[in-house]
Amino acid sequence: MKTFALCLLTLTLIGCNSSTPAVPEVSPGLTQDQLVPTLQKIAETGQYDAVLQDLTVGLENAGHMEQAVTVQRFNELSDPEDIKKLATQVVATIQK
Repeated sequence: MKTFALCLLTLTLIGCNSSTPAVPEVSPGLTQDQLVPTLQKIAETGQYDAVLQDLTVGLENAGHMEQAVTVQRFNELSDPEDIKKLATQVVATIQK
C-alpha cells in the first residue's frame, strides 16, 4: 500500500510540474492592400522566402484560397524566372 501511495504521489507531482508545450505563433498575414504589391515585388525579384507565410495567410484571409495554394508552389520551383511568372499570374487572377 505504501508503494502504491508513493507511486501515486510521484505521478501527481510529475504531472503538476510538467510545463505545457509552447503554442507556435501564427502570423496574422498581410492585409488585403498589401497582397498585390507584395506579389508584384515577387514578380520583379523572384524572392519570396521572407514573405511566403504572411502572403499565404493574407490570401486565405481575403478569400483567395486557390491563389494561396498556388503561391505555396513557389517552394517547388528552383528557377527565379518561373517564380516571377507564377507571381504575375497570381496578380492577374486577384485583380480580376
